[in-house]
Amino acid sequence: MPTLIPLVTASNQNKDVCAGRFMSKSSSHLSFMSQLDIDQVANNARRTSIGCTLGKSWSGSEDLEKMIKVGMNILVINPAILPVDTYKDVVKSIREIEEDSDYGFIVAVAVDMIGAHVRTGSFSKVGLVINCLLRFFQIDLFFIIINIALLFFKGLSHEVNLEEGTRVTLTLDENYRNNCTKDMIFIDTESFPKLIHCLRKGDRIFLDEGQISLYIRDIGFDCINCIVEEGGLLGSFKRVCPPKNRLNQETVQASFMTELKFASDIKADFVLVNLIENAAMIQEARMHLPKNTKVFAKLENQESIKNLREIIEASDGVVICRSSLAMYYNPEKIFKLQKHIIGHCNVAEKPVFLTGQLIESMTSKPMPTRAEASDIANAVLDGADGLILTIETSWGSFPSETVDVVDNICREAERAIWYDISRSELNDMRIMRGLVNNSIKNVTGASAVEAAGSCGASAIFIVTSTGLSAMSLAMSRPPCIVIGIMADINVARYCLAFRGLHPYLFTGEKAAEWSEDIDNRINAGIEYARKTGLVKTGDRIVVVTGSVATSGSTNTIHIFTLEDDRGKLRIVGSPNESASTDKPGEGPQDNLPPTEPSRRHKYSVMLVRSHSAFGSVTDILSPV
Repeated sequence: MPTLIPLVTASNQNKDVCAGRFMSKSSSHLSFMSQLDIDQVANNARRTSIGCTLGKSWSGSEDLEKMIKVGMNILVINPAILPVDTYKDVVKSIREIEEDSDYGFIVAVAVDMIGAHVRTGSFSKVGLVINCLLRFFQIDLFFIIINIALLFFKGLSHEVNLEEGTRVTLTLDENYRNNCTKDMIFIDTESFPKLIHCLRKGDRIFLDEGQISLYIRDIGFDCINCIVEEGGLLGSFKRVCPPKNRLNQETVQASFMTELKFASDIKADFVLVNLIENAAMIQEARMHLPKNTKVFAKLENQESIKNLREIIEASDGVVICRSSLAMYYNPEKIFKLQKHIIGHCNVAEKPVFLTGQLIESMTSKPMPTRAEASDIANAVLDGADGLILTIETSWGSFPSETVDVVDNICREAERAIWYDISRSELNDMRIMRGLVNNSIKNVTGASAVEAAGSCGASAIFIVTSTGLSAMSLAMSRPPCIVIGIMADINVARYCLAFRGLHPYLFTGEKAAEWSEDIDNRINAGIEYARKTGLVKTGDRIVVVTGSVATSGSTNTIHIFTLEDDRGKLRIVGSPNESASTDKPGEGPQDNLPPTEPSRRHKYSVMLVRSHSAFGSVTDILSPV
């Protein structure tokens, strides 16, 4: 991930409060929380991914690079905001930035499908003046004085306040398209020209992602007369959500196919598919997308929650759309939904993203509210793999500042996680659901995670072709980051969806000997981690490899201490010279048993298959 800051290890920090890694004195979660150091600097490498919805204000190459450097991992494209040609140019710029950095920066591109939609018109200053004059004859002089003062002296930001119990008319009259008022709001029904004739008295219409609720009193020839049930501030071009069963399904399907084609044309890495209600809809979307494009299901309605398990299993990941879910569930239920969905995804080892009203105050202000900061932190504590910023970066005045703030909050929250307990609880749940087996690959991965915790490692390095082993390691919630070394850029971009997984793309030439090739890849990955600050001299690292040149042969764990001479590590028997000289009393944890100095790596454990009567792995060999 672009924001690369070294992880503090036990060698320079109190072992009892090191990002939840050395909490041996804690007997409970309450005890753990009471030991958190408020003054501690969160200079750990961020694990949570940040997705940013593209905005017109930062669609140029320089601005894109700035967003990447402050922490953007995933560029999210909303097809409704900018022209198609602009998006193609932006994707081209992103790919050029990746290549120019020799893939030191890796950015995934995601298309956020929104489907055919209805939006309001704009609230212009002229419209507000007209509204004031009209109201002059109905209320009093005070109303007009206040509105004009706000308009001309305080720069009213094209919003109106719809108060609960008041009447409002949604109109098709083009005269109001750019002159909406508090009483007359234009709605653009171009996608659904017959919508007004499909609605019924008593239906509810939601504005601005469910923030405002209107109850239909009656319907005219070209207008809908409503009463405001839940009020709030309404700005220009906000989304209008009528009852789903009132929409023309042919139009909905046509829009669905158009957006899938758009995602294919720009070669998107992820597609955030809307309207998902079951696994069959995910399979339908896959049929119209390239093989390498990952399908993320947007959870937006009650049907998607009802079929949550099958959707998680069929998709490559899910997105919790809190704003959309708020139209079906009461506000006090949303936090439970969030925890419920994240829990299921964590157990199933599927990435889960959160979006909707994360830090909206930064649309117009350079600092978030305290409630927003706590909301983001709690999403990280819940186990979200990533956060997707929408209006904050697409329309906001402080896109890069917003990413920087979210980055800081995430890193602080990640240091407040008790990883030992999280890992133990995840493992217990996976065992209960029959998701854990005793294959050598899985045992090796679990051992690597435990070894990293025991020796205070700063990172786990693993060479992978499909990315699956690296993803599984990251989803085990190890106490340190996982650096996946791979040669496929598509795999590398998908790795960005997994919490704590930093992809490194190996672009060097493949060596003739397998052992030499693996050593070269790992050493290149370590050098990348040094340059980007993920690891430093004196840090312990864990390296996971296979013992033979066969797919699925991952069975060996190596533990090294990085020396300052930066010599190449000899890992799987290549001619490289080892650069690890662990001496007694040195390294992140001085309570490990002392050993004789050696030019070889200090620990190396290989698991081989030898079935007992119960079919378990019983032999553990330690190479000399």
